Amino acid sequence: MKYEVNGGEMIVGGQITPRLGTTRISRGGIPGAGRNAAKRNFILQQGFEDPAPAVCSLQYSALVFQPKVVLIGVVAGILFQSPAVFAVLAALLWWSALFPKLNPFRALYNGTLGSRPGAFRLDPSPAPRRAAETEAGTVALASALLIYTGFSLAAYVVESIFLAAGLGVIIGSFCLGSFVYHLLRGGWKFALQTLPWAR
Repeated sequence: MKYEVNGGEMIVGGQITPRLGTTRISRGGIPGAGRNAAKRNFILQQGFEDPAPAVCSLQYSALVFQPKVVLIGVVAGILFQSPAVFAVLAALLWWSALFPKLNPFRALYNGTLGSRPGAFRLDPSPAPRRAAETEAGTVALASALLIYTGFSLAAYVVESIFLAAGLGVIIGSFCLGSFVYHLLRGGWKFALQTLPWAR
């Protein structure tokens, strides 16, 4: 399917959708359904520009690299009940949110998978993704403190929430942190349109 830029808009299959640089959702503007729509919604939910069909899957794969690495850390922290693992996760996530250009996850991806020919390279995270990093870092710190102070039951509850949120990103293409960010800023209509099943 052909697409071309026309002024400030992009024509996709005869339909006009906003050009890159906006996060408005145009129904039916992107071909494909199901998994492709969920990937597009996830990208928009994270605060990035509306992706062209040709790069949607590549960008999605790049964006879930960080959650996959974090999820590995969460699983390790739960298995070993290690406050140190969760403390390190908290530090990395807060650093990434505060200094998006120095995000270590982004640097690791761009230096490895993102350096391959034709790969999508990650730019610094926009506000919704940074908000998710902040929220995840806070949950990681809470897990570390609860384990360290001996509140085992509370620690398992918080860790379970952390694990479920991570699996929600990897399996369901849904980021709770970014979703909450949009809700808190009054963008509930947009937030609902970024749910994985929204069209």
